[in-house]
Amino acid sequence: MRGETVESSRLAVDGLGGAEGRQTLVPEAGGRASGVAPFTGASSGGNLLEINNLTIDFVSVDGRVRILNGVSLTAKKGEVVGIVGESGSGKTTLGLAILGLLDSPPAHIVSGSIIFEGRDLLKLKPDEMEEIHGTGMNMVFQEPLDSLNPVYTVETQIAEALKVQRKRQDSPVQHEAEGETRNLITDLLRNLCIDKPEEVLERYPHELSGGMRQRVAISISTIEKPRLMISDEPTTGLDAYVQNRILGMFSAQRKIGATLLYITHDLTIASQICDRIYIMYAGRVMEAGETRGVLQESLHPYTSTLVASVPHGFEDAPPLAVQLGEPPDLRNLPSGCKFNPRCAYAKDICKETEPNLEEIFGGRYTACWRVDKEHGKFS
Repeated sequence: MRGETVESSRLAVDGLGGAEGRQTLVPEAGGRASGVAPFTGASSGGNLLEINNLTIDFVSVDGRVRILNGVSLTAKKGEVVGIVGESGSGKTTLGLAILGLLDSPPAHIVSGSIIFEGRDLLKLKPDEMEEIHGTGMNMVFQEPLDSLNPVYTVETQIAEALKVQRKRQDSPVQHEAEGETRNLITDLLRNLCIDKPEEVLERYPHELSGGMRQRVAISISTIEKPRLMISDEPTTGLDAYVQNRILGMFSAQRKIGATLLYITHDLTIASQICDRIYIMYAGRVMEAGETRGVLQESLHPYTSTLVASVPHGFEDAPPLAVQLGEPPDLRNLPSGCKFNPRCAYAKDICKETEPNLEEIFGGRYTACWRVDKEHGKFS
């Protein structure tokens, strides 16, 4: 039988708002496993992005630390895929690895592949990666100053991104008057809830608030119309109305065939916009599948406790579940399942042997010894 924490995930998910028009599938309860081979991320085809068994270490004078361990992930054209987990779970490192932005040293790619549009990005030369950046793939960083140039005005930086997009598009470059380009950029900033955009265009990044810098960074990424956009906590620190406007812009991107990898610790947002989610812990994928199925019928205790910790928003709501223990120290991980010191359901095998991420039933994967593979349920 499910424990109280696991069972509460089904109740807590009712407090997660669903976005209108989100296309997700709810797996049938009690579905039988279609196979239990270790998950590799491979599929029959149609994926824009395929990450297979990616393992990355950070090497320093203090030793070697494994940041990502055997991570596999897929994303189809026009799909929104969420990467969810606590701080330190490897979410941002994964995003930077896809773009080839990890400094080496200290980063060392031990094994794996990152296939984008049929090409292994780990085997490309720097100039080949440069051609992919921007309109092929780009990233909205959690800290916008990482992507904004301090010596150029906002208008110059957005206009440069627009110029790159027009240069690389299949149709001939449209030569617009300077005023028309400025109007296009102004409308974009206005749609992102920036007051007096004409004045903002004349400013430098250091003259803007953190929230305004974030929206400028988002505008630069979206105006290039990338085929793959990676967003790392793009709405952190913004009010609910602005968040909704930004999420609406991301939804508009998928309508033109763009794929979005959405990195977040906020399950509420993930439930609103993501078709599928990957739950990460200690550099590993613990659970993956269609968003609604993962949140309503969590197969891993870590996922269940994350869901149970989401506020319901009612005065008479019961106390929130508190995650046991502290996040793991990647320099000194426990043997067996890396979540076992914080898991209320751990048994001897959990402390001795690390489980593989396996398919339990159609499209649902988990790395947990407590899952009954015969019936597709946590036991």
